Amino acid sequence: MVSPELNPTGQYAMKLFIAMLMVVLALAAWTLRDALLLIFLAVIIALALQMPVQRLQRLGLSRGLSVLASFGGLIALIVILLLLVVPVLVEQVSSIVEQLPDAYDQARDQYDEQVQKHDWLPEINWDQLTGDDLRNFVMDQSKQLPQRVFPFFSGVGAIITSLIVLVFISLFIVTGPTDYLEGALTLVPRGYRARALEVFILLGQGLQRWFVGQLISMSILAVMIAAGTGLILGLENPLALGVFAGVMEFIPNFGSVIGVIPGVLIALAEDPALVPWVILVYLGTQQIQSNLIGPRLMSRQVDLPAAIVLISQVIASALFGFMGLLLAVPLAVVIMILIKEVYVTDMLNSRNARLETHFRPDGGEYFVVTTTAFRPEKLSPGEAARLMAQGRDPFEAAEGQIVEIITPPSPTAERAARGQQMVWVALLGLVVAQGLALLRSLISREAA
Repeated sequence: MVSPELNPTGQYAMKLFIAMLMVVLALAAWTLRDALLLIFLAVIIALALQMPVQRLQRLGLSRGLSVLASFGGLIALIVILLLLVVPVLVEQVSSIVEQLPDAYDQARDQYDEQVQKHDWLPEINWDQLTGDDLRNFVMDQSKQLPQRVFPFFSGVGAIITSLIVLVFISLFIVTGPTDYLEGALTLVPRGYRARALEVFILLGQGLQRWFVGQLISMSILAVMIAAGTGLILGLENPLALGVFAGVMEFIPNFGSVIGVIPGVLIALAEDPALVPWVILVYLGTQQIQSNLIGPRLMSRQVDLPAAIVLISQVIASALFGFMGLLLAVPLAVVIMILIKEVYVTDMLNSRNARLETHFRPDGGEYFVVTTTAFRPEKLSPGEAARLMAQGRDPFEAAEGQIVEIITPPSPTAERAARGQQMVWVALLGLVVAQGLALLRSLISREAA
């Protein structure tokens, strides 16, 4: 039975309802943006754990044992990193807090001596600056330091709750990914489901490649920091310094700044003269990693230009805060894949555009945009995806090359364009002359 078509009023009402529904969904997504970002992070973790799970399954383990072993290994790795880094930081901070009052007294006495020798130096009321008890002042500032350095942590309870939710969502997704994938495909129109499955697979592969590239980048930086602080400067606990700097590299831009803090603390506790050299080592290694190693590595893993990465970080941090900054690059990966596969490939039916430069016989150059069609026009995206999955060529004998000349035009067209411009200039001059003549006649009448 064929359903009757809607009249114009019904069609307008349906379009209005869909527009209102999209607005409501957008507002709901914005209200729940923190929860959605947490779910997105859980999906990334699940996709990352999917790699060792599949490898263990190939070795003969069941799905459940593979998931349990992968999660156990992840938790064990996190515990080892915490045991390696946290005690070192606590020890060094405690040592600095103990040494700081004596160092402060020495610096104050030396400054007061210089004030007596040089009249141009301002006098400082030290008691008013720090209070009567320097130790209490140092302790108060130390308590406020974590909140100032990590303002994105609203509280310990919120962190623990978010971590628990993150672990359980990741565990559920890894345990039964097919159920969630089938649910997502159910929401897609039936004729597009084959192509949607291909897009979902590409999204998962893109996020996995980004995660692997980020992990390799973090490992390289950790080794470089450990070698620089341990072998070159001779600081204590170089392995902990390297691990902390590598983990902080996961946070774009700001992570490299936070990673310097433990090295500076250890240098202050051992020999304050080492602080400039520690900063120099960190800056040098981070510049090598971010300008030489990182871009080449990420260009192989994820096809994202450097400008897109920076723009995504600025926009995501402005919209979503710290979580946006943390997930800016994977969000950009998802958006770029969706634009390329859904809009360019499916809606525009084309591959990536290629800009070519050609030269005319008169020596002038012009540009040509070439692109290859994704499928013949008679096939839908879902039909083309099914044919390619079966190993068949959807084009058969169809020619898919499209060529478009954009700019500049040929010399004949250029001369014609210049002629049209001269005609418009002449008409404009005639109008101006007539206006001036009219204005002159009006003025002469007023004068008479």
